[in-house]
Amino acid sequence: MDRLAAAFPALGPHVVRERRGTPCRPTINFADPAAVRALNTALLVADYGANPRYAEIVPKDALFPPVPGRGDYVHHVADALGRCTSSGRVPTGSSVVGMDIGTGASCIYPTIAAAAFGWQMIASEINEASIDSAREIVVANGHSHLIDVRRQESSEAIFDGVLRPGETMDFAMCNPPFYSSPEAFREENARKLRGLAKGGLNKVHPATKIDSVKPKLLKEGGTTSNNFGGTELELWCRGGEVSFVKRIIAESKRYARRCLWFTSLVSRKENVKKIEGALFNMGKKGGVRQLRVQAVERIRMGAGRKGATILLWSFLDETERLEWAKLRGWG
Repeated sequence: MDRLAAAFPALGPHVVRERRGTPCRPTINFADPAAVRALNTALLVADYGANPRYAEIVPKDALFPPVPGRGDYVHHVADALGRCTSSGRVPTGSSVVGMDIGTGASCIYPTIAAAAFGWQMIASEINEASIDSAREIVVANGHSHLIDVRRQESSEAIFDGVLRPGETMDFAMCNPPFYSSPEAFREENARKLRGLAKGGLNKVHPATKIDSVKPKLLKEGGTTSNNFGGTELELWCRGGEVSFVKRIIAESKRYARRCLWFTSLVSRKENVKKIEGALFNMGKKGGVRQLRVQAVERIRMGAGRKGATILLWSFLDETERLEWAKLRGWG
């Protein structure tokens, strides 16, 4: 914590070093959005050399994602690419091109990918305010030569309207909207905040009552009281993550030869099989085999309720994947 506070001094006032007068391991109040924002900015600054202005650029109502999990996702994608090289080493440099589907105001995945590996990233986004924020972050971090923030005009499209004719990419990644409705978000967020209050908030600040951290009603077009923030577009969509990832799968078929690995985060363990079913059934029509997925991988991150699964699929077999990497110049 001291290392992080030294890298980003604004974190210092949020660091808690004692509970009820007893010294404790340095931590923060995770129910406090300002403290969470400061901690994750510090991680970006210390570990990925991000501009300290990052916290100022991301709008207060936007999702400010936890950096460790986002970093893990990028590094797991890097390992998947490494398995496609003859040397087994993770490829670096701008010959690798990825796409972040719905980059959000934080532009977190492209920022980490560019900083850690020097990859080129296409960052798609539909919300105008998020596009402005993402582009400002790109400039502030000196990544204009690596990250291209592109507007997605259609709320129903994934790759269509973003990828240019003949454009190819080595991977696509996505952290889809998790909730199926605003009501589902409010219910889950209330549970989280009650847990934070019982499990640690009152130990740090005994005077704070659980009722004081009840979530505010989600206003139309407005924000939430989630401790990581987030606008409606970032947190929920009709059908939740299952519906959204199935849309990615359906559209990925048309780009089967233009992308090596399609990937998505799946937050709920029980949703993985539902989504995999769409992958395994792809190409089955009237008993005739058409274009089929050749590889499906699961990578589990974290544990318990906070865990998530990265789902990866490719329309190329192992030999084709190795050949892809060679032809792209990083294999």
